[in-house]
Amino acid sequence: MFRPVLPKIWRWETPDPEDHWLMVGHLIQQDDRVIVIDPPMTPTLPSDLWTLGGIEAIILTTHDHTRGARYLAEYFQCPVYVPEQARAETLHQSGLHHVQFYGEGDGLPGNISALRCRIPYPIWQNEEAPYLDEMSLILPCHVVVSGDIAMGSPNGHLWVCPEGFNDPADIQKVQAVFDVFQRILPANVTTLLAGHGTDLVGTLLQEMLNRKSIGFSSS
Repeated sequence: MFRPVLPKIWRWETPDPEDHWLMVGHLIQQDDRVIVIDPPMTPTLPSDLWTLGGIEAIILTTHDHTRGARYLAEYFQCPVYVPEQARAETLHQSGLHHVQFYGEGDGLPGNISALRCRIPYPIWQNEEAPYLDEMSLILPCHVVVSGDIAMGSPNGHLWVCPEGFNDPADIQKVQAVFDVFQRILPANVTTLLAGHGTDLVGTLLQEMLNRKSIGFSSS
């Protein structure tokens, strides 16, 4: 079920039952600990994780990715780390009542750090419509894990939200999201693991960012 991405990093995926895209989860192995990020539920996931010794923690990039977090947290009696800007109503609707909130710069299990990706109003945020305000997780191995803000396309290009979700994507929103993602991303990060779509592994992510930036400036 788990497919290798990088040494000690694995991914699994399942179709979103409510839409046309894939939900992707990632598993990080560090010594004797296992951490999962944005875990979508599959029938064999608990038993597959049990064979690895269980999990130490679940980390969500956004409250929209609760997915299988409630069930896994109860099954393995492990904490769920949720961005501090998450909506309490959304968490409660998903059955997550006991979570540990984290903010930008807070230490997370596995020496993972977080950078907030907030798209400025009025491009995205309001209380009545979908919005983008999530955490990108930075792993010590120069990897970024994104929720919705960025993903790899099927042919290996960098997409930023709403590319991959809407066709055609609103170019004004795409550029606003790209500007935030490019600004927050450390220069030494070269690999993208995404909550949807494909991972961009073994690529020069910074060059992809530069090419996309040039594309915006020339359009």
